[in-house]
Amino acid sequence: MHTDHYQDEATRTLPHLSTSETMKLCLIGLSDELGEVAGPLKKFLYHGHPLDTEHVADEIGDVLWYLANLCNALGISLNDAMERNVEKLAQRYPDGFSSEVVLEEKHRYG
Repeated sequence: MHTDHYQDEATRTLPHLSTSETMKLCLIGLSDELGEVAGPLKKFLYHGHPLDTEHVADEIGDVLWYLANLCNALGISLNDAMERNVEKLAQRYPDGFSSEVVLEEKHRYG
């Protein structure tokens, strides 16, 4: 699915709220849904539970829904945000991720 299509579909199921209320809903929803993703991963990583990837995938979908609607409220294309992020990372890590680069930036910028 293309991100623009997803963004349109996410908007279709958003309650009719003011822009500021939509932003608030999305921020609270993102926080809540990230916890829904973290819970099963914590149980898998630290408590020996089996990993239910289907459940985690559903929760990641909910994270995406809130993120798409936050982008909509801000007038930001999710696709454009993704492209900008890839460009930024390519500039920061032209040869791929490097711990040395991260430590150098930390030293340089504090």
